[in-house]
Amino acid sequence: MKSLMLGLLVSVWGLLSAGAEPMRVTALHPLMADLARQVGGARVEVFDLVGEGGNPHRFEPRPADMKRLQASAVVLAAGKNLEPYLGRLKESLEGVTVVETGITIPSLTVGKDEIYGEDPHHHHGDGTVDPHWWQSVDNMRRAARVVAQALAARDPEGKDTYMKNAEAYGQHLEALKKWAKSELSKVPRDQRKLVTAHNAFAYFAKEFGFEVIAVAGLNQEQNTTPQEQARTIEAVKKAGVRAIFPETNTGGKAVDALSAATGVHLATPLISDGNGTGKDAGFEGMIRHNVTAITQALGGQ
Repeated sequence: MKSLMLGLLVSVWGLLSAGAEPMRVTALHPLMADLARQVGGARVEVFDLVGEGGNPHRFEPRPADMKRLQASAVVLAAGKNLEPYLGRLKESLEGVTVVETGITIPSLTVGKDEIYGEDPHHHHGDGTVDPHWWQSVDNMRRAARVVAQALAARDPEGKDTYMKNAEAYGQHLEALKKWAKSELSKVPRDQRKLVTAHNAFAYFAKEFGFEVIAVAGLNQEQNTTPQEQARTIEAVKKAGVRAIFPETNTGGKAVDALSAATGVHLATPLISDGNGTGKDAGFEGMIRHNVTAITQALGGQ
C-alpha cells in the first residue's frame, strides 16, 4: 500500500510541476476503470462508462456517450469479444486510442480447456474464447502492464510514473493472491467445484484449483434448454457440492430452480463481472468478496 501511495504522490507532483491537465481515459468495463486509476494515478481523469454496479455484458454505448468517448485520449475495453460493438466504435473514434486490454492475455477456450469438463453447456460455446479473463489475479497483473504501456504511448512524459504504478500495483496483487490461496486452502479438495449462475469463473478456477459447473453459458442472458437443465441437475448431484452460488445483478430463477431440484442451498452471491458496489467495487473488492463467500460456503468447518 505504501508503494501505491508513493506512486500517487509522484503523479501528483509531476502534474503540479508541469501544470498539465489530466489525460482523459474512458473505460467500457468497471474493472478497466479500476485499472486505469491504479496505473494512471493523478495523471489521468477516468470515466467509467458502465458505472459501479453496471453490467458490461448488457452495456452498449448510447449516442449520448459518444461525446465523452470522442473527447478521450484512451478508451479501455476488456476485449476477447466481450464488446461486440467494438469494431464499429473504433471506426467512429478518430484519433482516440482504443485498447483491448485482455487481447494479449492467454485465453481459455470452451470445449478445449479441461476446466470446463463438467459444464453442461459445452455445445453452446465449443471453440469460443472465454472473455472473463479478469477473474485471475495473475491476469490483472499482466493487464496493469498493458494499461501502463497504452497510457505511456499517449503521454510519454508520464511513462516512468505509469510503469512504477503498474509495478507497485502488481506487488499489491501478489499479496492479494497469497491471501486468496491461504483462504481457499480451507476448502477440501472434494468440494472444489463452483456451481454458478453463468460460466464466468473458469480463469479463477484454473488459478486456484477448482472446477466449474454453470447454470448458463458464457453469457448471463443465454437461454437453457430442458435437456441442459436436466444435465446441470445431474452434474450438481454427482459433484456432491455443499452450495450453489447465485451472482449479483443476475436473475435468480434458474439457480433457485436448481437448488430446489438438488436440495443444495444457495450461498452468498458471487461477483462475476467486476460490478460490485461499495467495499466490493473494483478488482480487489471483487476478489475478497468472492474468496470469502466461497470459503465460507465450501470450507470444511
